Amino acid sequence: MAEVLTGVNGNILKWAREFYNMSLEEAATAIGVDYQKYCNWEDGSDFPTYANLKKVSDVFHKPSAIFFFPEPPTLPPIKGDLRTLPEEVVDGLSKNVIIQFEKAKAYQLSLHELYGDKQSVLSNRSDFPKQTNELCDYIRNIMAFPIRSQKGRKSAKVVFEIFREKFYELGIYVFKDSFKDNNVSGLCLNDDQYPIIIINNSMSFARQNFTLFHELYHLISNTSGAEIIRDDFYVYLNDQQTQSEKQCDVFANAFLVPIDDFKIELEKAPIDEDRITDLAILYSVSKEAIMYKLLTMKIITHSDYDRLKETFYGDALRNLPKKSKESGGGNYYLTKLSYLGHRYTGDVFREYFSGRIDNVRASEMLNSKIDHLPKLESAYFRGLK
Repeated sequence: MAEVLTGVNGNILKWAREFYNMSLEEAATAIGVDYQKYCNWEDGSDFPTYANLKKVSDVFHKPSAIFFFPEPPTLPPIKGDLRTLPEEVVDGLSKNVIIQFEKAKAYQLSLHELYGDKQSVLSNRSDFPKQTNELCDYIRNIMAFPIRSQKGRKSAKVVFEIFREKFYELGIYVFKDSFKDNNVSGLCLNDDQYPIIIINNSMSFARQNFTLFHELYHLISNTSGAEIIRDDFYVYLNDQQTQSEKQCDVFANAFLVPIDDFKIELEKAPIDEDRITDLAILYSVSKEAIMYKLLTMKIITHSDYDRLKETFYGDALRNLPKKSKESGGGNYYLTKLSYLGHRYTGDVFREYFSGRIDNVRASEMLNSKIDHLPKLESAYFRGLK
């Protein structure tokens, strides 16, 4: 028996594809159909079957019914959130990165449902010092996490989790995810009440720490942002956008590697590649961050910096062990907890246990399937021991 065709609106297919910056070729490949067949769907000369439509819905992250609408729905594009990046850069962001912005907006709705009209520290931006070093001191004081405590951990992973907890207390919510795109190390979605930062978990923990504070400065500056790993995207930025991105880097570096403390460390041993590695471990930052500090202090030259930076570039990515069949590829539920964070997960479960939200809403808030809730709950309580 011939498969039944759907009669979907090709204009909606095109709108959904372009929303995620996908080419015709990328869409056809992701859906698993011939390029020309997909083109025929968009121009209306042919239609997908209902089986095809299920795949279309999955690829474009939209309910199947939307593809029968007479006109595309009105959804705000992420360009409105990324004023610090030009259209050429935003139009080049992958579907996977755009999905992270969608998740950030979903997290904002969930947090508002959890906490109501709770204010964040960013509600009082006007009280923040304007000078970088004074701002760093101000943020450290309200976090109550002095540099000696940061250095005392000597673990970028531990330091990241401490910072994450401190951010949560200030009303800045940090999530993690696998971006499946190593061009972007993190992003933020600005809001006075529920500012969101999402970190690419594929990055090293040292890089995650730097990205955390790069994005924090975007939020302090009342903007959303995305940190792109390579510097070649700067050619697309105007002077104001370039200054904004560089100031985010300056703040992150000044916060994580305070200049006065760094000068004391430099007196202890001469600078070479091994010493750069030792300092990176001490401050829980990347080697690139240490080199940037040395560059600003004119201890190394621009040519030294560029050479070493390229040498150490691969350090930005985590050297994750390969998944084996015996290990099962790690624990999915522990990974999910790492992405969500224990504080947020716990608060969602409390609402669920109290009966104020049902299992459907809980699964939505936790970005999980309903039948995964019991095992996620078990993993959460094991982590509290």
